[in-house]
Amino acid sequence: MLQVAGILPDLPQSKEEQLVLFGEIGIHGELRRVPGALSLAFLLKPGQKLIVPKGNEKECALILAKPGHEGCGVYPVDALEEVLDYFRGSRKLSNALSEPIRFTNYLDKATDFGKIRGQQQAKKASIISAAGGHNLLLIGPPGEGKSLIASAMAGILPRLTDSEKVELTRIYSAMGLLGDDGMAVTRRPFRPVHHSASMQSLVGGGSGIPKPGEVTLAHHGILFLDEVPEFAKNTLEALRQPLENGYVNVTRVAASLEFPARFCLVAAMNPCPCGYAGDPRCRCDAKAIERYQKKLSGPFLDRMDLQVFLKPLTHEERFADVSEGESAKIRVRVEKARDRQINRLHGLGISCNSAIPGGQIPEFCRMTEDGETVYRETIERAAVSTRTCDRLAKVARTIADLDGVDLIDSKHVNEAAEFVAAGILQK
Repeated sequence: MLQVAGILPDLPQSKEEQLVLFGEIGIHGELRRVPGALSLAFLLKPGQKLIVPKGNEKECALILAKPGHEGCGVYPVDALEEVLDYFRGSRKLSNALSEPIRFTNYLDKATDFGKIRGQQQAKKASIISAAGGHNLLLIGPPGEGKSLIASAMAGILPRLTDSEKVELTRIYSAMGLLGDDGMAVTRRPFRPVHHSASMQSLVGGGSGIPKPGEVTLAHHGILFLDEVPEFAKNTLEALRQPLENGYVNVTRVAASLEFPARFCLVAAMNPCPCGYAGDPRCRCDAKAIERYQKKLSGPFLDRMDLQVFLKPLTHEERFADVSEGESAKIRVRVEKARDRQINRLHGLGISCNSAIPGGQIPEFCRMTEDGETVYRETIERAAVSTRTCDRLAKVARTIADLDGVDLIDSKHVNEAAEFVAAGILQK
């Protein structure tokens, strides 16, 4: 309980137990926002009052999403004097939860898909990726739309569920990244990372108490790695655990922590050092191309659900008409597909199709007789790993969800096989 040089009267023990206060006090008595407010708010017991600096109340309002916090109150204040007056009985504080806080569910200013010319196969792959949370590798010559398509995906990602909003807001609050308005996170993150990034900045760490990295800031969203072969090999290999498990363990002398990291990895690369492999403009010999492509290990590539090669645009495609509003239409399809997944996987701790464990593929990726036949034939013909077999089924499941059907048919398997094909880098 706060006692300031005898200014406050002694309060009954019962009242002390009902109050929780935190914030940073400035030299003139002003109260400043602090990071991690929502996580502190989640420690409240039923019926307790939370007094916080103004600006922290919007994120703390999310405690209403947790059962047992219905009787709690959040009271924002500007200065210590207001708190003192409240304890003296000369001031009343307003409960920020008395009326629902309206959260702005806005989207980033992402490029509209209708303004991207050509590259229909890559667009289709990006829609599947957004709908099912599948990792996506875009391969192609420079200047043909890889980065543009990846950035446009921010505008078609499905809305966050209430529990996902709470998770993300707690992460961004702890990192002091909620912005000037202190508003809760209401959209899926899109985190582009430069190839000069260190392993620590990507997966987390640091001296003393470890801090989350970009994989955690991309939780429930997209982590975009452009020019992915230019990343340090140990940095890319560090992504294998979070890609597989949805979390990252960071161990230091001071602490060992587990950070959430269920993200969709979207990566882009050229097919060779000069970027024009297979084209008369290519200046790379066979060994240079092989060395470049081998910068991505087999285990890393095996975790990329979708792989697609972008070809140079034709003359007609370069001068084709563009349109506005395509991303909004695509987002409706993506959200309907994700809703089907949420209903199917409800209560299992599985957020989307890409997160379905291998042992549960038969249960959640049920197929028609024709679909099962084509699935088996595709696996036999391609001679792929068990992980790739599972990826094929999960991608086909997402394509079926985009079509709004319960059973995976042969056409869904065939379409999935176009993107899950092994050895695409050598084609």
